[in-house]
Amino acid sequence: MLNTLNHIAIIMDGNRRWAKKNNLDQIEGHKKGIETAKFIAKHCHNKNIKELTLYAFSMQNWKRPKLEIKSLLKLFSTLFEDKSHFFIKNNFKFNPIGRIDELNEAVKIKINSLKEKTKANNAMTINVAINYGGIEEIIDTYERITLNNEKNIDRKILKKYSYLPESNEIDLIIRTGGYSRLSNFLNLHNSYSELEISNILWPDFNQEDFEEILSKYKKIERNYGK
Repeated sequence: MLNTLNHIAIIMDGNRRWAKKNNLDQIEGHKKGIETAKFIAKHCHNKNIKELTLYAFSMQNWKRPKLEIKSLLKLFSTLFEDKSHFFIKNNFKFNPIGRIDELNEAVKIKINSLKEKTKANNAMTINVAINYGGIEEIIDTYERITLNNEKNIDRKILKKYSYLPESNEIDLIIRTGGYSRLSNFLNLHNSYSELEISNILWPDFNQEDFEEILSKYKKIERNYGK
């Protein structure tokens, strides 16, 4: 029997290397990466996938050069304001996850505005990990559990206070760019996720590459430790 797919997560790696390969500024790689993300999101919806989680900006990305970070945040600011019609037109729900409150005020306002505008949308949920870290999510989850005086902590309690309390379990994690590491991504949610590494740089990742991975996933025998 073929595996069902409800929730895919993607580590969108390779934007900077793509820009370098094409003799472009790094920010052009990120711009092209956003267009790829939009295309793959629509394709997920066409495949009846209910949820997509995209790794946009990690806590560790703050270690990058200041100019690149400034350009990235400016790009995000534009995206969440000017590209909001993408979510609205496609009836996609935008759900930011991470330490959003630590971002600058302008970006934070636009993120929260887009979240509010799309909260009733139900075609597909797109979780966008911004200022996100898997270890940091565990810390924040622990703090919420403690504040609410929860006892007898189990898997359900952990999920309830995590960044993704209402999400389906992650069936498949895709990482583009060739590196076989999870990079502090979804530590609380990836216990039995299948992991697929693509050597394709994210801006070059296309429908054929995606379909090849989906086809491979559907043939995997998933026994969850049984």
